[in-house]
Amino acid sequence: MKRLSTKNNNPWLQLDRLSRLRVKESINYHAFWIVDALNQYGLMIQCNEDFKQPIREIKLNGIQIQLDQSSTPNKLILLLKDTKDWEIFLILCNDLIHVMKEHDVDIIVNVMKRLERWQKLLRKSTFKIMSKEEQMGLYSELKILRDYILPAYGDSAGIHGWVGALGDKQDFLLEKFAIEVKSFRMTSGNTVWISSKEQLNSEKNPLYLFACALNEAGSGETIADLVKSIIRTIKNENLLSEFIEKVEEYGYFPEIPQETLSTFVLEQVTSYEVREGFPKIIMEHVSPLIPNLKYSIDLSGCSTFKVKINSILE
Repeated sequence: MKRLSTKNNNPWLQLDRLSRLRVKESINYHAFWIVDALNQYGLMIQCNEDFKQPIREIKLNGIQIQLDQSSTPNKLILLLKDTKDWEIFLILCNDLIHVMKEHDVDIIVNVMKRLERWQKLLRKSTFKIMSKEEQMGLYSELKILRDYILPAYGDSAGIHGWVGALGDKQDFLLEKFAIEVKSFRMTSGNTVWISSKEQLNSEKNPLYLFACALNEAGSGETIADLVKSIIRTIKNENLLSEFIEKVEEYGYFPEIPQETLSTFVLEQVTSYEVREGFPKIIMEHVSPLIPNLKYSIDLSGCSTFKVKINSILE
């Protein structure tokens, strides 16, 4: 599974059948890496607090969950059915261990909530590598969201207004205007690609194009860095869930580390009002028999359409 990174060695390789090894992390609960009688990899968490059965049964693809409440301490045991999937299983286990480090109270409630989260994650068909272009697109939208939209309009309007992940024509639909965000490499000229005939044609006016000039540099941020920084600012749980769901629609899953995330620096954001005369495909000029099209715009000739971002976000 080269697409994932655990940053850890396989802890189960140290174990024989029917043996266990205490988790080295500093936590207030007993947790062990285990190998059972069938040579299956597992994690066992022991706790004197009762593990309550969840309201809905938690099912994880390829992972068996056992709750043993017959004696004290109670035990929660996760067993991996196929050892070839040990990397994603290790990420899940480390995530649960992190939950135990972060929470001194209601540990069982929080562990169960994380398992429900992983149930949803593992329903996804595959975790794939994001291409450089996909990363640039999501990076630019997250930068605009974090650095401009959220400070100006707050968490609720900002998160609700980020609609690109939902398949809307534009990336942001706010109360008074719409924004389409495009990224391009600083080194490749001032050209952006428009990927549909609807993208620069909005029912909401005015429509602005935010062009983000990116450089790939070690001193910058990855999409993982941006997601974490936004998550830290969101206090409402429903908004947080909405934000994470939208990020996932782009193919990025916060719990799943990727070795291939690039580090970018946003060198410049230039905003343009897409008004009459702006170079774009007019919907009425395109035959309905042409469902898809893609074209590029050289923004070096669009200076008359420039507007200051501060004046837009007033």
